[in-house]
Amino acid sequence: MRDASGQTESQANSFAQLQSPMKAISLYEFGGSEDLVRRIQKRFVKHFAGCGPVLDIGCGRGIFLELLASGGIEAVGLDHSPESIAACEARGFTVYRHEADEYLRKNPGKFGGIFCSHVIEHMGYDDAMAFLELCHAALRPGGKLALVTPNPEDITIIGEIFWLDPTHVRPYPMKLLMRMVEAVGFRVTMTDQYMGNWRMAGRRQLPGYLFRRFLLGRYFGRPNTMVLAQKAIPLKSS
Repeated sequence: MRDASGQTESQANSFAQLQSPMKAISLYEFGGSEDLVRRIQKRFVKHFAGCGPVLDIGCGRGIFLELLASGGIEAVGLDHSPESIAACEARGFTVYRHEADEYLRKNPGKFGGIFCSHVIEHMGYDDAMAFLELCHAALRPGGKLALVTPNPEDITIIGEIFWLDPTHVRPYPMKLLMRMVEAVGFRVTMTDQYMGNWRMAGRRQLPGYLFRRFLLGRYFGRPNTMVLAQKAIPLKSS
C-alpha cells in the first residue's frame, strides 16, 4: 500500500505528463494566418485615431501594433507569452511581459485606448469583471476600450473552434459583455458580430459558405463579437 505522500507525488507526475504535450502546441496553431488577422483587425484602427498611447492587451504577433503604427498611432503591447514577445520584438515594437491585471494596476489613467482581442474568454466571470474595472481605471477620461471575443451564437464557434484552445474558460455572449462593460462605468458606443469580409471564406468555400449563411442566418458566418465602449468625460463645473 502506498502512503498519501507517494500517491500525491504519483498524481503530480501524471498531471505533468498530461501537460507536457500541450507545451509543444503553438499558440497560433489553430488561429488564422497573419494576413487574415490583419484584414480583420484593420477595421478597428480608425476607432483609436487621436487616442495614443493605445495598449494592446494580448498583442500576440503584433499585428494590431503594426496597423496602429501604420496609422501614426502610438501604441505598446502587453503579453505573457515568450513566443508572442519574441514575435513583437522581432518587428521592433515596444512590448512588456506582464500579467494584464498587474500592469493595468500600475498605470492608472495612462492610456487613450485599450484593444483587447481574444483575451476575456480566458477568464472566469469574476476575473473578467475585475479586469474590466482595471481597464476603466487605466484609461484617461474619454478613453476607448475595444473588446473582441469569439461569438458563441455562431455554431462553428461554440461547436468546435472555441474548444480548440485548452486555455479558454468560458464564452461571453454579446448581451452579457455589454452589461459587464456598463457595470464598471463604460458607455457602449458600438457592437458588432462579424466575419470581417465574405471574401475570407475563400473562393472554393464560398458556395458552401453562402448556402450555410442562408440556411442558418445569424447562427453561422459571424465568428467574432466586438464591443466598443468609452470612459465618461467629467462635466466641467460652471
